[in-house]
Amino acid sequence: MKHLFILLSLVSLLSSCSENETNQEPITTVANDVTESNAQAQPVIEYVWHKKGPNFSEAALSTAIDHWNAFIDQGEYQIQFANILMADQPNEDMDFMWSILWDSMAARNAGWQYWQQNQESQWQSMTSELLTYSEEHAYAFAPTVQRPASAESDSKSFRAQYAFCNFNDGYSQVDLAQFQTAYHAWIDAYERDKGPTGYWYVDLDPQFESEESSDFVWLHLWADLDEQTTGMADFSQSPLAAQIAAMSSCQNYDFTGQAIRG
Repeated sequence: MKHLFILLSLVSLLSSCSENETNQEPITTVANDVTESNAQAQPVIEYVWHKKGPNFSEAALSTAIDHWNAFIDQGEYQIQFANILMADQPNEDMDFMWSILWDSMAARNAGWQYWQQNQESQWQSMTSELLTYSEEHAYAFAPTVQRPASAESDSKSFRAQYAFCNFNDGYSQVDLAQFQTAYHAWIDAYERDKGPTGYWYVDLDPQFESEESSDFVWLHLWADLDEQTTGMADFSQSPLAAQIAAMSSCQNYDFTGQAIRG
């Protein structure tokens, strides 16, 4: 039920957005004023990179999450849902991500402003040996659900893969749309054979400036590692695997996720 709730929350928020896109500030800038046009902006999902501190432990993180949720309950802002995403392959900049779904970029900016003015110093004092983060490594995306999951999950944990892709020479969004039509048909056939799954995927439109831009970014989600492994193995044997490889070059990043709010 947890994954279904998150998905329905996301779909509900997206369906209530204005169809007209608005230009957003880079997310590293916290706006002082909230304009009416920004207030009508679509929801954004933000990923804040974190590094583990010298005294990091899963138990300590769990306790910190409880304190963080208490801060959010007390704060003058709203967060729709939040997850922790532990990287399969940590690097020097990030061990895990804190993901947050905001109503809009304006809500995100106002939330960060309140956090910095009223709660951040206490949070950092509580967690200085547990974790570190910087708003410099906070990245927001406008999400669009491409296909919902066909099965519910009662677990708070899940698997996620982020694919940052660029078109190879001669390919474009037209080819991507054609691939998606075939991909959805392949998923339909797969689930008729295997039964409903917790797999779903989302298009992520970056709301920040980057030196290395991607032509498209997809977030793939599965109920668990077994579902991910089985599904990816079957897909690799299909003609579509060669098609997407010819069409694009992607960097994939895998995470184990845990719902912590919402």
